[in-house]
Amino acid sequence: MKRLLLLFIAILSCACINTISAQKIGHVDTQDILTNFADYKNAQTALENESKKYEQQMQTLATEYQTKLQAYQENVQLADAAPEKWSVAIRADKESELMQLQERIQRFQETAQSALKSKQDELFAPIMDKIDNAIKKVGTAGGYVLVLEKNAVLFINTDLSTDLTDTVKKELGIN
Repeated sequence: MKRLLLLFIAILSCACINTISAQKIGHVDTQDILTNFADYKNAQTALENESKKYEQQMQTLATEYQTKLQAYQENVQLADAAPEKWSVAIRADKESELMQLQERIQRFQETAQSALKSKQDELFAPIMDKIDNAIKKVGTAGGYVLVLEKNAVLFINTDLSTDLTDTVKKELGIN
């Protein structure tokens, strides 16, 4: 009985291995697809333009801070030499103003990063959806049971896996 069970398991294992090896497997290089996709290039340009706007605003804030800090430092030196010209109250007010400006800069940086992340998601999500749909369409039409991302696996035996990158590019209208 034990031998019969072992024989059955061995036959079943061989049948499963043959079935698995008969399945079609493909792979794609999405980085290659992205770099040649006009939609991706347009989204990248739009994101860079948005980023430049935030960088300009940040530069304005940084310049304002540097100007106020320099003025503060100069006045501190004058106050050390002639304390009657710069009272403790004025000094405390200027220090408070500098701290508030630092906090405003920090909040702006956080807001800018969050806004850029949202913009990136807004711009690139539809592109990735188009690529995913094209991969699914090509994979289904070709009878592939599995399509892998070429750059996400350690090894692909190109004799057993078909590169579908060019077919997906054609599906997306990329030359």
